[in-house]
Amino acid sequence: MPRYQFTRNDPYDWEAQIQLVLPQLVPSRAYMESIRAFEVASDGLAIWFLGQNGFILKSAKGPLIGIDLYLTNSCATLFAHLPYRLDRQLPIFIEPEDLDIDFFVTTHSHDDHADPETIHRFATRGRAQFVGPWESVEKYKRCGVTESACRILHPNQSIELPGATRITGAFALPTDNTDLNHIGILISFANGITFYNTGDTAHCELLDSLIPKDVDLCAICINGGFHNLDPLQAARLVRAINPAVAIPCHYDMMINNIGHPDALRTALGLVGSMARMEVLDYYRPWVFRKKQGLGT
Repeated sequence: MPRYQFTRNDPYDWEAQIQLVLPQLVPSRAYMESIRAFEVASDGLAIWFLGQNGFILKSAKGPLIGIDLYLTNSCATLFAHLPYRLDRQLPIFIEPEDLDIDFFVTTHSHDDHADPETIHRFATRGRAQFVGPWESVEKYKRCGVTESACRILHPNQSIELPGATRITGAFALPTDNTDLNHIGILISFANGITFYNTGDTAHCELLDSLIPKDVDLCAICINGGFHNLDPLQAARLVRAINPAVAIPCHYDMMINNIGHPDALRTALGLVGSMARMEVLDYYRPWVFRKKQGLGT
């Protein structure tokens, strides 16, 4: 993948124009259509990374699942009263009106994960199911999602999805007092592939014993800001999880809260983790194959 420069913007410079890390390479609707049309092998899982903690997952037979999709720049306005800027520095890959997924999942209600503007503009499509912990579900309803389209997910609770796909809530430690319902999510696909996303989580002594183990794929926050895991804490957690592949996230979107994914690679070596690390590119799907145990 290209070497992206994530530190190009100064969050304290209110006059400067935001420089995007990369330009918009594919029009919104065309990009979404390419995801819908992408063919996945029976033993595979295709993953599109949309920055921050945003992912779209597609298996051969299961539904199209979106996780923590932040598809606007709303945080820059919502938090304009702060002494630093929260502008996004990645393009808006898919406009909410063009989003075409079956399940809209959030790990908690923070605005960069459960974005009210994204939810409101996407909810008008009226077809998807919205899944998340209680505070996320309350936000869904405030943003125009009907109660019948909402499904609450608690830690250790599983929801069966079409195509023999199952989503299970996992423990996550809240990072502040604005949302006490953080969860991670474990998605089990019909072909046996397991994908675990930590969501935002603070570090605590018990965390290692409260999370899924021996999964195929683990997407983990590494930014270190606002009480999230830093790269070394993330690496120690990866060692405890023992995934085949670790995928760093939450380091690239907001100009006030960025990092470098290679920091996790270094930390994994320091703690002796055997997981392979994959930094996912933007726009290009990354495909994990269960039988081969690798991604392309």
